[in-house]
Amino acid sequence: MPVVCSLCRARRDWLLINHGRRVWVRCRAGHEWLEPEITRKDFDAMLADPSWTYYPTFEQARIALGFDGTFCRALPG
Repeated sequence: MPVVCSLCRARRDWLLINHGRRVWVRCRAGHEWLEPEITRKDFDAMLADPSWTYYPTFEQARIALGFDGTFCRALPG
């Protein structure tokens, strides 16, 4: 499924966040939205390695993975 950030128009490099039955998408610029077309089942199917690094808080994960807006380039206008 193609995913595009409606704010910065990014088309790749997503952080998928599973919270309960819902899946949120976050781009490198720090924009985040609920993606109703990605189900928990879809999310679980994408997990290639169940031993991935665990972060105690979402904030720590965003910073460590570079999804806190640090790598966002300034957009014109």
